Formats: sequence, structure tokens, C-alpha cells
Amino acid sequence: MSTVYFDQVGEYHLDRAAKLLAGIPGGVYRAVGSAVKRAAQHGLTVGMKIVSEDYAIGQDNLKQYTRHINTIVRDDGRSYEVTFGYRGNVIPLIRFDTAMSKNGRVTARVLRSNTKKTLDHAFTARMNSHYGIFEREGTARLPVKELFGPSAVQAFYASEETTDKMEEAVMKTYEERIDHEITRVLNGWGT
Repeated sequence: MSTVYFDQVGEYHLDRAAKLLAGIPGGVYRAVGSAVKRAAQHGLTVGMKIVSEDYAIGQDNLKQYTRHINTIVRDDGRSYEVTFGYRGNVIPLIRFDTAMSKNGRVTARVLRSNTKKTLDHAFTARMNSHYGIFEREGTARLPVKELFGPSAVQAFYASEETTDKMEEAVMKTYEERIDHEITRVLNGWGT
């Protein structure tokens, strides 16, 4: 999980929000929470663009398996600590660049820079309501296991450049949005 502490970076904005919204119960949480949520969404979009250039998967499939986490904690010193991050599950291999030939051979590619590899003992099937690429665990018919690629979060952290760009985008968007969210709470919009 990527963590940014706003007490170092956005201290001015948090203090300003706390002073302006002191008379409104929960106002700081609403304003900062909305700004952080929007900033985390933008950071996720930036990360998806970068990752989809390297991995053979579309942004829609990446977003489907990724969620963002935001927490706002007020400590005893009346300062706020804002943490954001992302979590996600591994993505089924069938969502990546995969194909099944007429003779039943499955070929797959996870990274765009790689060539398609033939998976000798893999097959496509529908198990319950889920369609995926499976492989037998032994010589018997059952059990089978589904094959997966990496999660989007693993792809984010595979390159420091990606996380740096994401954090930069999050901070920029947060700083742009916090004033709007303070105004929104002060005017009573969206309550």
C-alpha cells in the first residue's frame, strides 16, 4: 500500500480546513475525505494508464480488480493524518492477452514486451459461473486450479516511476480539490 502523510506535504491545507470548518461538526472529515477520494481516483487513473502500457490488459479490467483505501485520523494534538492506498486481487489470466487455438492449445502473454507462450496443460472452461484458464493439478480429472496474472497493485509497485507519478498526481489533485470541498461544506452543498 502506498502511504502519503499529509502532515508533511499538505499541512497548510489541513490547518486551513480545520480553522475554516471548526464550527461545522464533521466538516473537516467531509471536506478532506472528499478531496482525498477524488485525488485517489485520479492517482488510480494515472497508474492504470502507465500499467496498461506495460501489461497486455485494458484499463477497464485493471480497475475492476482494484480498490482505493482512504483513512483520516485525528490525533490528540488536533492534527490530522491522511493515508491513501490501493488494494486489489490477482487478475485471472484470461483477462490478459490470451487465445485458444482450434486444437485446444492456450497461448498467453502478460507483458506487452513478451511474446505469447503456449501453456501445454492449460484449458479454458466455465466453472460454475466463472470462465477462465485452468490447469490440472495432477493426472486425474480433478482437482484443477485457475491460472492468474499479477494484481494491479503488484504492477504499480513493479516500477518506482509508476508510484512516483501516482503520488505526484494525487498530491496535485488534492491541492486543487481541497478548496472546492471546503467551499462545498461551508455552503451546505451535498449534505
